[in-house]
Amino acid sequence: MKLPRYVISKGKFLHYLPLIGKSTAQSLGPIIFVPYHIYRDLQTDNPNPKHVALLIHEETHRKRQKEIGYLRFAYKYLFYSKFRFQEELLAVKEAMKYLKKNKIHFDFDQKAKFYSGYLYLWPVSKEYAEKELKKIWDEV
Repeated sequence: MKLPRYVISKGKFLHYLPLIGKSTAQSLGPIIFVPYHIYRDLQTDNPNPKHVALLIHEETHRKRQKEIGYLRFAYKYLFYSKFRFQEELLAVKEAMKYLKKNKIHFDFDQKAKFYSGYLYLWPVSKEYAEKELKKIWDEV
């Protein structure tokens, strides 16, 4: 698939930085950074649907940052756990639409651990995150 110019590979160097890692993507302002192996896969004619869903997720963050304002979004995302979790739910909802349409499994347990964990500064309990994810899945 043809990627927009604002989607950039994190390259191999950034894989070693804490919290950035080789399996997460980030939308920072107008740019989306994705791990090198995912970037390469997304450029193929038949990319992994989970990688496409990840790109949809990050694109949602990118649009929200633009709507809210980059600095305001960053401030709220960093300092308000409720805002951070709600933003993740908005982004995951868009990714879920794609996954469900393509009959791709969504691992609620793993994602609930992820969204309730250290990377997001423990905004909610795992049980609450899983409940909210399942509610969204049923809605889409």
